[in-house]
Amino acid sequence: MCTAAAYKTKDFYFGRTLDYECSYGEEIVVTPRNYPFHFLEMGDMGSHYAMIGMAHVAQGCPLYYDAVNEKGLAIAGLNFVGNAHYNKPVEGKENVAVFELIWWLLGSCATVKE
Repeated sequence: MCTAAAYKTKDFYFGRTLDYECSYGEEIVVTPRNYPFHFLEMGDMGSHYAMIGMAHVAQGCPLYYDAVNEKGLAIAGLNFVGNAHYNKPVEGKENVAVFELIWWLLGSCATVKE
């Protein structure tokens, strides 16, 4: 199980653990502004914020564990084994795959409110 912590004073600090017993080849990855993201159900995202974080890169696709975008918005994908439910795509909805969620949020949002 992963753990995340945030500490806010006049600044904001964010950290997390990656509690796996083995490595998946994760590395620090920088995704530049407007790098083409290809979504399974939503087409392409060609215009988005830059981001940096820890990811495993598979076939040129950064599978982020956690990241922050150029506006300062940060997110961590925490692993709670056995607690997820995945629905089938629904017409007219934003059908974001679990591994695409960090790109989608950090690419299109500058703040938590957005």
